[in-house]
Amino acid sequence: MQKSLIILSAGFIVGLSISACGTTTEPDPDHCARADGAATCAERYDGERPYCTTPECDPSGEGFSGCVEEEPTEECNYACGGDQNILEDDSCVVAGDGDGDPTGDGDGDGDGDGDGDGDTACMGPADCADSMMPFCDLDSGMCVDCDGTADGDTSCAELDPSTPVCEAGLCVACAAEKEDACVGTTPICDVEANTCVGCSSHEQCNDSACNLAAGNCMDPANTVHVNGSGNSNCAPGGDGSESTPYCTVNQALTAVDSNSLIVLHEVNSPPFIYPDDAITLQLSVAIFAAPGESPVLRGTSGATALTVANAGNLFMRGVTIANTANGGVGVEITGAAWIERSKIVNNAGGGIVVDGGGMLVLENSFVGGDQSDKNAIYVADGAANILYSTLAAGFGSASSLFCDDGLSTTVRNSLLVARTGGDELTCPSVSIISSALEMDAPESVSLGDMPDTSWFVGYTDGDFRLSGSHPPLINTAATWQTGDPDTDIELDPRPTTDGTLDFAGADIP
Repeated sequence: MQKSLIILSAGFIVGLSISACGTTTEPDPDHCARADGAATCAERYDGERPYCTTPECDPSGEGFSGCVEEEPTEECNYACGGDQNILEDDSCVVAGDGDGDPTGDGDGDGDGDGDGDGDTACMGPADCADSMMPFCDLDSGMCVDCDGTADGDTSCAELDPSTPVCEAGLCVACAAEKEDACVGTTPICDVEANTCVGCSSHEQCNDSACNLAAGNCMDPANTVHVNGSGNSNCAPGGDGSESTPYCTVNQALTAVDSNSLIVLHEVNSPPFIYPDDAITLQLSVAIFAAPGESPVLRGTSGATALTVANAGNLFMRGVTIANTANGGVGVEITGAAWIERSKIVNNAGGGIVVDGGGMLVLENSFVGGDQSDKNAIYVADGAANILYSTLAAGFGSASSLFCDDGLSTTVRNSLLVARTGGDELTCPSVSIISSALEMDAPESVSLGDMPDTSWFVGYTDGDFRLSGSHPPLINTAATWQTGDPDTDIELDPRPTTDGTLDFAGADIP
């Protein structure tokens, strides 16, 4: 905002002087030009005639002490009085105003900012209170946005370290390829909202895993290996490296802290599974199968193979827990567990039990087995969210999903079957949609009774891959939604267009 200054020619000034010398009229002492200029006009005419000038410049001021309605040119504008125009004395004109009206009354100033008042030139950030233009350009004296500074990102970081990125003139937390401020429990940049958010999938955390309970990516330095193979050089007192791994999961859990990733390798020597064990987890820990490998755990006879205690958070991917004998359960959860692309099958006491207010998030997994009178999943007290999973049960009173009330249980895009003649789903208040069952269920597909195990590749072995002899209705029972997994349990691709029909269950044949 500037005043437009006009330099008068010497001839014009001389002409005015001669004209002034030629007049014999006695000066009017009450004329605004000899009093306080525009301030006098404001006092006498309350804004109706805000400008002060001379009769030679605008005769309409006669009878009004030189006060006029229209803004005069600078050589005729006597805003400050003292018989001097603003080219000679502009001490009363606020920088950037341009109207010669020192009252700040909102009558229009020509600076384009719409406030009608003189805007004082900024001298530093403290002078720029507008959050949209918080920076001072000292060259122009104007407040500007971050794009108006020499280095927008640096300017934003100095103003507020939590919003160190200049994006389209605004200081934001992050932008594409500018994610350094996204740390801790908000390590991911939502580039559409330019905000840092928690991770919501393991793929967002390079070389580690996402703590889905808290939103942080685990430190890759907190990764250890477990390998029970005869040639693995494993040792209970090893360092957990791939070259000197731990021999069992329990050894690793004893050594690690929360927010650690355990990479579980398959056993490539007889009996090709880890020694029977009863694992209890009380930390926030991820257990991932090593890439391209299929590790198998089995519980101690009569015991639960893997217990997630109240304080524990388990993030498991690609692990099989199978064939625990004498009533042993595969997984029991009183804490929280996120289980993906895993197989909890043929455990004598059933697949998964949620109790004590625990929480299960199950995705792209096989759970259950040909076990009579046992439930694939039993939600006794807690919550379960089941997505794109195959739940299968045996004869008698077995259910693929049994809940005491089901108020906090949801099932979507899943396949539920059992060999029993009764209902495979016994969960009174469950929310189930876009799934396939033998029985009738709202918003899902009814397949009719499963005549035998031929729908699956190896039902009695816990291999719930579809055989090709399955009902075609399974092929389109599910509906893929944004945020759903983009592969099945074997990493076969799923459709990734919102609303596309898809196979129910964990497997695409």
